Amino acid sequence: MGEPVRWRPLAHGDAPRVAGLLAVCERADRTGDRRGAQDVLDGWAASGIDLAAGTTSAWAGPEPVAYAVTRAREHADPVHEMTLDLVVHPAHRTPGVIAHLLHGCRRTAARRHRERFGGTPLELHVRTHGHQRWLAEALDAAGYRRVRGYRGMRIDLAEHAPAAGADGAPGLPTGTALVPFEDRYDALLLAARNEIFARNPGSVPMTPATWRHSVTGSPYFRPESSLLLLSADGREVLCYLLATELADTGRERELYLANAGTRPDLHGRGLYRTVFTRTLARAKDRGYRWAVMDVDSTNAMATGGFYERLGARTFRTWTGHALELTRGLPRP
Repeated sequence: MGEPVRWRPLAHGDAPRVAGLLAVCERADRTGDRRGAQDVLDGWAASGIDLAAGTTSAWAGPEPVAYAVTRAREHADPVHEMTLDLVVHPAHRTPGVIAHLLHGCRRTAARRHRERFGGTPLELHVRTHGHQRWLAEALDAAGYRRVRGYRGMRIDLAEHAPAAGADGAPGLPTGTALVPFEDRYDALLLAARNEIFARNPGSVPMTPATWRHSVTGSPYFRPESSLLLLSADGREVLCYLLATELADTGRERELYLANAGTRPDLHGRGLYRTVFTRTLARAKDRGYRWAVMDVDSTNAMATGGFYERLGARTFRTWTGHALELTRGLPRP
């Protein structure tokens, strides 16, 4: 570790070596982050990421030992929430390297924010795994607030998945249809997602391009395991649950329940329970052993024990950190 590090922006050709760094960090932190080189490239192709203007990385010889990626959002309504992806090799988690990384993030984020949204408020957001105490404490020292908690939960489908049609959930409204995702429903689904989350704090509308890249066009999306509840006329999505799967988890198959929503005027009617339990039954029939989800600690169903009653158990935790930069943004 005696060799001084060199700092520079990331480039697409760095993806294989960055994947190697991620593998080293995963062995130390056990967060479940198993991105290969193609996964890294797919992530960098997301809207709001600019490798030349929005990243930094530290190199010791030919290998990266740390990096930070800033991702700008498409809207600032009323706050621009910019997310950070931070990684540091276990042997290089020194105060100097971490401070340099976090300070660089502030300056880069402030510059990119001014270019996009002028004088609107800016917040930087980072999520840490329960095993990443080193990063959580560094964020505390840098002035970030711990704003939200998340629980990673999983259901053993061999024990808890109901048989199709025997889930004990309420029946579906007359005329509605529960169907797997198909591309012809993509625009309806995006419209439903944006309407459902319009009033959620921190949520912004997703554009078709971002939606397609991040959700229904992702290589990990599993349309056959994602269910939509359609209205009687077929023109609206009333409730949905979308699933993904890593290409290679290295263990028994896991279906990740990634995105869900119910129209606000239909809350309390048991629609989500029906869609959820039938998703579990379908996953079991398709050979999955586990159903996995990350649940927001402010979610009413999470605090009410909904998932526990269906057999879910917590196996990991996450914390959301935020730094407000409303005034006094650092100059580039």
